[in-house]
Amino acid sequence: MKLKTIADTLLNEASSPADLRTALNAFAQLCSDISGVIPDPSFDAWAEDSLLKDGVAISPEAAAHCVNDIQRTVVFIRAAYAAITAAKQRFTAGPIEILYAGCGPFATLLLPLLTKLNPGELVVHLLDIHQRSLDCVALLIGHFDLQEHRISYIQDDACHYQHSSNPHVIITETMQKSLEQEPQFAVTANLAPQLHARGIFIPQRIEVALCLAKLEEETAAFQRGNAPDPNALAEAGKRHPLATVLRLSPENAATLKQQASQNSHGLLELNPMQVTIPATADLHNFEAVLFTRIRAFEQHWLLDYESEITLPLRCRELTPLQAGDRYRIGLQIGSYPRFSVTQLRDE
Repeated sequence: MKLKTIADTLLNEASSPADLRTALNAFAQLCSDISGVIPDPSFDAWAEDSLLKDGVAISPEAAAHCVNDIQRTVVFIRAAYAAITAAKQRFTAGPIEILYAGCGPFATLLLPLLTKLNPGELVVHLLDIHQRSLDCVALLIGHFDLQEHRISYIQDDACHYQHSSNPHVIITETMQKSLEQEPQFAVTANLAPQLHARGIFIPQRIEVALCLAKLEEETAAFQRGNAPDPNALAEAGKRHPLATVLRLSPENAATLKQQASQNSHGLLELNPMQVTIPATADLHNFEAVLFTRIRAFEQHWLLDYESEITLPLRCRELTPLQAGDRYRIGLQIGSYPRFSVTQLRDE
């Protein structure tokens, strides 16, 4: 399958799930054959991950493996294309300058789209902490005869990199569910202020919500192919939203970082808030769970269970659930980002 055919299939809203999977499998195989990078979860002893001051930068193999998260990849590719289209309408003088941070070895969210765009329409900066990823992308650009696009390769840490201009579009998807482990917050806080005043940042918004859920029941329904509907579950009393514990956008990221406070472990925490366990019938049947929802751009969303990065994450620190118990919860930033939970006790 040719790269342009792959791009057409991925962008076509009428493509079936099977068509999308076939296209992404073909893309991964093409890129792997050319670059020599074989997609792999790479969970063994951190593999070749880079342990940064602001989170873990996963290895080239693990970054390539993200292609296999079908809905996630499709949503972000469609969002990137929609953002480029919108930017071309906003900035008619052209060209559109794009910074793609954490591009990995396949530059998955942009490489197929280059077949849909004319040379000269874009100036592309590919940024990654791993030089091997950049070397692989350069091989792919050459193989697919995309050299006429103006592409530069930058080896640096996106959490601290300072660009020489203000890009019209910034793309960065460096996250796990509930923003645990990877440096999505730090990258956003660093790069968003560098965006052009009328530019577009992808993703536009990330929300993490704390809920009480009957997780085993929801997971079983999901495995049967019935993705749980949060609103229907709430109306049926089978899920109880407690709080949105983080709203991250390019507009508020830098402010959240400036306002971070030290928690009881001596680590910086974003916008910590208090939650109280409600007196709910059958409380013992519920679990405290974090859900992640992502607005990549405009109508392109990833919701509960639609992707590996929007799967639920148990918040075990609230176990056992007791009505009236109060907790402090906030995203702890640093070398291993995660939500920190502290039980509040009356003096």
